[in-house]
Amino acid sequence: MSTWKAEVFVNSSVGRINTEVEAATFQGAKQQIYAKHGDVQQIVNLRQVNSRGSSSFSSEDSGGLLWLAAIGIVLYLLVTYWYIAVPVAVILGILIFMGMKDN
Repeated sequence: MSTWKAEVFVNSSVGRINTEVEAATFQGAKQQIYAKHGDVQQIVNLRQVNSRGSSSFSSEDSGGLLWLAAIGIVLYLLVTYWYIAVPVAVILGILIFMGMKDN
């Protein structure tokens, strides 16, 4: 089951309200809204906000999480092996500078 949020326009007396329902699908969420609020006139921005039983990260978040882990590993290696990283960086810098000077 997932949590779904939407803005619902019930009628001119009640106006627009925010609501939250639990359903497995988009259509199920719409049915839950009708069951909860009756014959509403408009449902706006119905969206899934989370899924129960799954991790808090979606598939879109995993790419950013992977980059964050990679940066953390590189920083750890630089701090741990700084005595190797500094001379290698200096040598690479000199080689790049000499290569640019030839052009």
